Amino acid sequence: MRNCNACQRLLPDLAFPSKGRQGRAGTCTVCVNDRRRYRMPLPPIPRDPVQIDLNNRADRWYGFVRPNPGWRI
Repeated sequence: MRNCNACQRLLPDLAFPSKGRQGRAGTCTVCVNDRRRYRMPLPPIPRDPVQIDLNNRADRWYGFVRPNPGWRI
């Protein structure tokens, strides 16, 4: 059982990636994956013409919606 250097959780040795001859890394696999996800930008969302058309039709059906005049940020 070891403590992760990043999240301070007590985890078994298998939760830490191997560094070959140096033993095991100080941060757990979960923290490594989280940091990798933070660095990678999200892919752009492809435009779907059918969804755009449905959204436009719904907007035209319900019409323009005015915010409540008494409501302020």
